[in-house]
Amino acid sequence: MPAMSAASQPRDDRSLETLAGRFPQLRADRMAWFDEPRENAAPARVLFAEFHGGRVDDNRALEAAISGALAEMGLAADVEIVRAGWLPLRADGRVAHEELGARHAAAVEAKKRACIEDGSFAVLPEEMKDCFKRFGTQSKIRTPCEITFPKCVSIGNWVSFGRYGKIVMLPKEAFGGACGVLARRHYPELAEGFDFTGWDDDRPADLVLGDGTTLGDRYFIICTLSVEFGKHVMTASDLFVSDCHHIFEEVELPPVLLPPTKGRPVKIGDHVWIGIRCSILEGVTIGRHAVIAAHSVVKEDVPPYALAAGTPAKVRRFFAPESNDS
Repeated sequence: MPAMSAASQPRDDRSLETLAGRFPQLRADRMAWFDEPRENAAPARVLFAEFHGGRVDDNRALEAAISGALAEMGLAADVEIVRAGWLPLRADGRVAHEELGARHAAAVEAKKRACIEDGSFAVLPEEMKDCFKRFGTQSKIRTPCEITFPKCVSIGNWVSFGRYGKIVMLPKEAFGGACGVLARRHYPELAEGFDFTGWDDDRPADLVLGDGTTLGDRYFIICTLSVEFGKHVMTASDLFVSDCHHIFEEVELPPVLLPPTKGRPVKIGDHVWIGIRCSILEGVTIGRHAVIAAHSVVKEDVPPYALAAGTPAKVRRFFAPESNDS
């Protein structure tokens, strides 16, 4: 990895004032330009912008909107929304541009971490938040917790995780090219009949938690393709969510030695309420403001404004808002 260069001074403070005037989530004094070093290429211009909004948002969409606004001003730059307090500051409260290179380098290094294991009874410390793809303003993860490949996890603003949680991310690198190694070693005469080629491919492992979402204690999430929680989703304790399952149809080999399926996306809409000890299985979409009753196993889609309960969960009733049509 190349050495990090010092951050550049803002080339046009007026552009930052313009952005702050257009986007109420931003502050002109909490944005900074940075020239990000690239291997065998010219540095990439990046605008770091702290999130200081009061309304729920989607930082991915906000980054795209800010990029578009910069383009309108004739400024080309990548935009990265960071949590409030991320930018280094001088004693006078202004951004310490001379320290931004080291701050960025530490964040890049943190994202190489393959696993977070914190057994304390507290909250995940500030320096560990850089391990994630995104970690929003005023979000917190209570510990103990275990999270693999946190660089695949995007956490919005005001998100809260309960204690004793476990997140298992399964991108391609989680397998390390080892699919089938133990099966061939333990059952050589049987494993030759199963083709393990390419089983670690096509696994983006993208977990997103929207603004204001709250997970209760003892959550367990497995993601190899895509799991997305909307805004202000509320879950009780003992939640299980998975977008994949272990192959079991190969009856001669134990499932523990076979790779998981490549998954089907799970999407949980805005304002969903999930009761205690529920399981949300692969391929499921739960619509906006739906309610999942306690102890339910959700195997099929649940429409918006529906109450679903049971094993497997079935829609019991609807509570759709009244139409404004006359």
